[in-house]
Formats: sequence, structure tokens, C-alpha cells
Amino acid sequence: MEKEKKGIFIVIDGLDGIGKGVCLDVLKEEAEKSKFNVFDLNEYWKDNDNIPTLEEIGDVDVIISSEPTYQGIGKYIRNTLVSKNNKNPFSTSIIAQAYSLDREILYERLIIPARKKGITIFQSRSVSTSIAYQKLSGENEGIDLEFILNLPGNKLALANSPNYLIIPTIMNIEEIMNRLECREKKDDCVFENLDFQLKVKKEYDSESFKEIFEKRGTRILYVDVGRTLEHSKNETKKLFEDVFVEGMKEK
Repeated sequence: MEKEKKGIFIVIDGLDGIGKGVCLDVLKEEAEKSKFNVFDLNEYWKDNDNIPTLEEIGDVDVIISSEPTYQGIGKYIRNTLVSKNNKNPFSTSIIAQAYSLDREILYERLIIPARKKGITIFQSRSVSTSIAYQKLSGENEGIDLEFILNLPGNKLALANSPNYLIIPTIMNIEEIMNRLECREKKDDCVFENLDFQLKVKKEYDSESFKEIFEKRGTRILYVDVGRTLEHSKNETKKLFEDVFVEGMKEK
């Protein structure tokens, strides 16, 4: 019996303000240029406060997604749980569980069914973010890696690990902070400070982080985004051409 071919799942993850959105936009544009039918969840969430089913989405080749989501729990995470404007900060435990639940709903309702149907998914952030960020933010609360890995939504995501994990990289972290100050999109997230981002970079670069995903079959690809915007876009286009187009043709 021929083995079922799952849809390709690509997650883009990394530091705040490093250019994940640029990479995601390039992948979307290249997919559209290649005549793939693309459904953008991020655009859908501008007018809808739910996660659509495959039946509601219709016949598509590619889905663009983000975590946390922009609906329900995900919206609450963005606007309240990790907001700098929150006068009563939440514990890492509560934040981690909220991310896990938002992730579990997204995966159960859409990501897993889409992959089973052979649909390709380009997504900004996933369980990789929780591993890198919450491990550090929870150090003073006794939150360790085991706690994070065993949350239901995180276990589900790891059991459905992406084919590719793209991590945009940059040498000068201070440049990241400059980008955050200048960009129009303001997340006002509590993690957007230099000291914390320096620690997060070490997590993403660590062998222990890579091992979590590589042993589950995920290939980690690093993209240099420390030069010009045009260079970052070209590097992402190369990844699309060299890896993803051929993979989608084989489905």
C-alpha cells in the first residue's frame, strides 16, 4: 500500500522583529506566482474571530498561518497576556498554558486535517517559540523544559513536527531593537528587550534546541537577514525554489 503523502509544513521562527513576516510574505508571493491557490489565515482573521474548517476554506494548495492566532485565546495572548501595557503581569505558567491551548485548537481544527489532505502550510511561530521563550521567562518560577514539552498543545505540535523550521538569523541583536522601534507593526510585547533577546538567540542556536526537532524529522534552515531587506527576500526565494517547489510537485 502506498504511503500517504502529507502536506509540507514550514514554520518560520526566531527573535522578535527579525523579519519572520518578511519571509512569510515572500513565501506567499512565490506560491501565488507559482499558481498555487493560497488561503491567508492572517487576512481572514482581520474580519473573522474563528478558525475556519477545511470545508469552509474550500479547495486550496497553501495555507498561511500564525501563532498565536488572531482569534479567541490567541487574540487574548497578544492583547493582554504578553502586552507591555499590562499592569498586572501574568505568570509564565499561565502564559505557557494559554499558548498551548491556542496551539492545540489550531492544530486539531486546521493544521492536522490540512496536512492529511496534502495542503502545504507556511506558518509564523509554533511550539519552537514556547521552547525558546518560556524556558527562559519561567526560570524564576521553576518552569523547566519538561513542563513546557508536556503541555497538551505542545505535545500535539511536536507529534506533528514541521518538515522545515526556518530561523532568520542576525549577528547584531541591537539592530533587531532598532527595527522594532522603527516598524509600523507594534506588538508591544514584554519580550521585546535586548537582554532577553540575547538569551533567546542562544536558545535558538543551541544544540539542545536543534535536537528536539531534528530527532522528529524536522530540517532546520537558517536564513541570514542581517544585511539588506532585498538580500533577506532573495535568500527566502532561494529556499522556496530549492526545497519547497520540488516538494509540492511530488505530492
